[in-house]
Amino acid sequence: MVCSKLSARPCSFEVPPLKVGTLDNLMECSDDLFKIDTQVEGVTFKILHILEDISGSSDLAVVTKAGAQGQQISEPTDEYLANFRWNEAQLPINKPLKTLIQQILETVMKAEENIRTKLQDYNEIRTKLQNIKKKSGGSLAVKPVATQIKEWYKRHQEDGPIETEALTTLFVAVPSSDEKKWLKEYATLGGTPLAYEASKGVMTEMSGIVPDSSKLIARESDYCLFNVILMRKVVDSYKQALRENKIIVREYLPEEEVSDEALQDLNTQADTKKNNLVRWLKNAFSECYGGWIHLKAIRVFVESILRYGLPPNFVAMLFNVDSKKEKDARKQLGVMYASLSPKKYGLDEETDSFQALEQQYPYVSLKVKANAHDN
Repeated sequence: MVCSKLSARPCSFEVPPLKVGTLDNLMECSDDLFKIDTQVEGVTFKILHILEDISGSSDLAVVTKAGAQGQQISEPTDEYLANFRWNEAQLPINKPLKTLIQQILETVMKAEENIRTKLQDYNEIRTKLQNIKKKSGGSLAVKPVATQIKEWYKRHQEDGPIETEALTTLFVAVPSSDEKKWLKEYATLGGTPLAYEASKGVMTEMSGIVPDSSKLIARESDYCLFNVILMRKVVDSYKQALRENKIIVREYLPEEEVSDEALQDLNTQADTKKNNLVRWLKNAFSECYGGWIHLKAIRVFVESILRYGLPPNFVAMLFNVDSKKEKDARKQLGVMYASLSPKKYGLDEETDSFQALEQQYPYVSLKVKANAHDN
């Protein structure tokens, strides 16, 4: 097998004496392995890409395996490849080849299925936080304003916005440059002033807007937040007048306001979910990558039996070949092992299409990646 991120010197690759079965069985396995190999590789490095993206690190291609004393050992994928040993405990070599292949595939497909659920769970809270931070970082024209409104009424020892059967309170974001204009004209935007006698609680005129009812709630660099009291029956026409004057109506939604304590709790939840997801992705990648390399070992076994016959008599090696030097390396190997194949399968020095001839090398050749950045 050819890969990168290994020592410059070739190293052996353990392929155990697997159960051969019938010729038909070997040929079926060969066809299945060609497709499953690509499928498992795709899922494995998809997991690694997600892991690197979420963690912000690019040095996470690590495989965890059981040591000689039963302890857990973590190795970078290049070291795992160089020191590869078949996992007999999980994949007994006396099982049929198809059973081993199916077991590896099911493990990887289960991991892919779990990715969707775990990512959705993490992304939901992350999106919620992003939306909160996006709104809270905006101006009074867009961000939640319930906190400022509550604090203003509390400072003025009022229970809250006036809401009766006849009257309601609107909140508006006015450009700071139009603050004086607003205070001068807000009561006449929708018609003539409404005289309201607070002591009697009666209307003396029916024009809609309560004079002197608009107070400054909050001020920032771009916008000022005001309240204004008006009759419910003129709300729609008054909102239309506000839009025509480029004044933004802000909804008072106390239930949508996120307190500092709630925001801190969301951040804590997001951090916990992220840490749990990163931990799961590391384990999933380790399991899938280990399964993929075992699948490579099965392919080497199957293809070697089909190529050279029984009894099994072959040696598997790992070569670290730079992509720019692969052509020369293939030529040298072709010369060294020309006797293993008819001359028509040897490499023509003038042939550049090495990928097209991959199945025609005088040796079994498979490519394997040590990380997502290998070609």
